[in-house]
Amino acid sequence: MSTEVFSVRIRKELKEIVKKYDDVNWRELVEELIEEVAARKELEESFEKLDQIFKIIPPSPEPGWKTVREAREVR
Repeated sequence: MSTEVFSVRIRKELKEIVKKYDDVNWRELVEELIEEVAARKELEESFEKLDQIFKIIPPSPEPGWKTVREAREVR
């Protein structure tokens, strides 16, 4: 796995906290946060795409429960 440098300007107080708690793996923590935020953003994008698709699809003339019941009776 290759790595790259990613620099971020932070408040002085935060830098002091990072130095104080040097037993914390800050790199790993930041990577996990970035991955979590990226996953959340990708999920939001997927839901937005689904919303666009649902706007195009016309509503069914029959209620959903009726279709489900008919499918169950066929089995």
